[in-house]
Order: sequence, then structure tokens, then C-alpha cells
Amino acid sequence: MNLSLDDLHLFVLTVQHGGISAAAKQHSLQRSKVSRRLQELEKALGCQLLIRTTRQIELTENGRLLYQQVNQQLTEVVQAAKLLSNQQKSLQGVLRVAVPAALITSNMFSLLIDKYLGQFPDVLLEVLHCQESVDLKRENIDIQILPDGVKVQNEDYVQQTLLRFPSSLVTSPAYLQSQDPINGLDDLVAHPLMVSRYNQTSLPDHLTLRLCSDDLRMLQHMATTGKGIALLPTILVKDALASGELKSILVNEKLPEIKLTLIYPSRQFLPEKSRALIELLRETFKLS
Repeated sequence: MNLSLDDLHLFVLTVQHGGISAAAKQHSLQRSKVSRRLQELEKALGCQLLIRTTRQIELTENGRLLYQQVNQQLTEVVQAAKLLSNQQKSLQGVLRVAVPAALITSNMFSLLIDKYLGQFPDVLLEVLHCQESVDLKRENIDIQILPDGVKVQNEDYVQQTLLRFPSSLVTSPAYLQSQDPINGLDDLVAHPLMVSRYNQTSLPDHLTLRLCSDDLRMLQHMATTGKGIALLPTILVKDALASGELKSILVNEKLPEIKLTLIYPSRQFLPEKSRALIELLRETFKLS
């Protein structure tokens, strides 16, 4: 038996509105289409459901039995479908975003989150600290942002590259005053270096790493308090450099860039609350 749920729904609508013409008009359908689909339903069931007269329709015994059985269930199905559709289109509910520490601690990301919450007050935003790729669908996460080099679990997910972030070698002015001049990377041999795990392999092998952490704010604090030299995203330490709290060294050296990747499950079934955050990310980080 090749039954169509759409045809069953048209049957219920026809009975509820008291006729084919009324049902077609109420739901902006062609009368001929409704009539044809009802005939297909009768053919699939192998029995007559409706007695058609000039002005109205009457139910046969089989039609009455079918209506009694499917009316409530189909109404609930349609309501559930509408609820899901409206939920996808609405700017409310929970939005779960997984981001690395490198982004959570940045002032730019904080301003972005503040702007999103201000524009969409009915969205509950959950920001999760996550360093590794997760299966977004299984973990019920809407969007993830990952640093370059972390393998994405599901290659079918949408992946977009965010703006690349240049890095700077920074330390406190007091630390520099207490040391010999630093004119090249080889001069760093005698200095304690502090890096994140995403850029620890970007410096020459003969240099000594003293601290490796995903907490970039901690690395900045250690550099500010004169514990050594930190390799950090320039955007993170921009204000500290401007105020003189930190000083950049070896500014002419080619230092690594941090690249972030935006990941979400699907373009086709993207909820509006996710789409709104992605658009804000586009504006802020200039997606390519």
C-alpha cells in the first residue's frame, strides 16, 4: 500500500471544512489538485471515502472510520511540524557554541558576545570551553570554532576560515632592561619562553620553552610580571602594547599566525539564531 501523508492530511482538511472547494480555498490550493489527490487516496486504500454532491461532501462508512482514526494523530503531527519549523526560524531558545581558550579570553570575542546578546535577548547563549573537535550533532552543539591544526571529526560539516591572527613576542619593559639586547631569534636561547600548544612548534628547536598553556591570559600575565617572553596573538596584547605594559620584540621576524576555523553541521538546516551569530562572526572576523 502506497499511502501519502499529504493525501491523508487533505482528506482531513476536506472533512473539517465541509467540502473540497472550501478546503482548497482555505489553504490556497487548487480545487482540482485536492480532488485528484483524494482520488489517489481512495485508490490506494481500495475503497470510497467521500460521496461528492454539488455543494458538499458526505462521508462513506469507510470514510467516517478513517477520519475517526487519523484526525487527532494528523493534527498533532502537523502541529509538531509547525512547532519545529517555527523554532528553526525563531531567534530564541538555546544556542551552544564551543570555542578554544584563545578566543574565550580575547576582548574581541567578548565584545562580539555582548553585541549578540544585546540584539537577541530571547536567546540563551551557552559558550563552552573546548580545545578539541567534537561531533556537533551528537553533543548538541550548534557552532564550534577551532584553531588551525585540530582535525575536524566530521568532514561533512561546513568549515569556514576566519581571519588569520598574527603573533608577537612580548615581555615587560622591566624584563628587557635587566637583559642583554635581543637582536634575533638566536638571542632567545638564554630566555624562558612561554607559548600555547598551537604555536609551540613554530619557534626554532634549540630554544627553551618554559611554559606551554591554552590559557593565553595566563601567558600574558606571566610576561607582564617579568617571568619571560611570551608568543601571543597580537590582537590579544594590543591594548597592553599601547599602554606600555608590554613591549614587542623582534618585530621584523616572521612569526606564526593563528588561523581559526568556524564549523557548523549544515547550511540547509541552519536555525536563524545560528545564522545570526555566523553573520556577526563574518562582520567581526571577516570570514573568507
